[in-house]
Amino acid sequence: MDTSLLSRFGPLLGRTCLSLGLAALLSTAPPASHGSGIDLSPGELPPSELAHDGVRAHIAQQGSMNTGTMAQTGADSAASILQDGAHNRAGTTQSGIGNTALVQQTGAYNDAQIIQAGTDIQGEIHQTGAFNRGRLAQYASNSDAHLNQIGNFNQLTVTLTTPGPLAPITQIGSGLKLSVYR
Repeated sequence: MDTSLLSRFGPLLGRTCLSLGLAALLSTAPPASHGSGIDLSPGELPPSELAHDGVRAHIAQQGSMNTGTMAQTGADSAASILQDGAHNRAGTTQSGIGNTALVQQTGAYNDAQIIQAGTDIQGEIHQTGAFNRGRLAQYASNSDAHLNQIGNFNQLTVTLTTPGPLAPITQIGSGLKLSVYR
């Protein structure tokens, strides 16, 4: 073995390996801020925060392969999902008192769903064009629903357990189908 090469490049090679090793080690460490933030998972929240009083959630999307989903539990919550175009989808699930949910979609493969349980609940689904489908289920007293579809393959399923007048429903074109369950 030629020790002259090792003696000539050894210190440089050693420092390079050490530097690369330290860089690799540091790149696997979490950032300084990791773990220092507040954990808002329900299991970690203080009891006063579990009521969700006044909690609002909003998803706004435009263009391409949209999706959106929410789930809320608690009192006086509100959720809205606004989508614009392409492969749309949506969904909200709520439970509690005084909740409000809105899903508004515009174009392409649309799909929407609102499921609510509680009191004083309002739900709205507005769809405009393409393969539409919509489902609204309210299992509550004093519920209020508004449903609109405009064009293409439409289909709408409404489940209301509230006695009283049927929710205002508008369908204007193409494949249309409406199923109402009470």
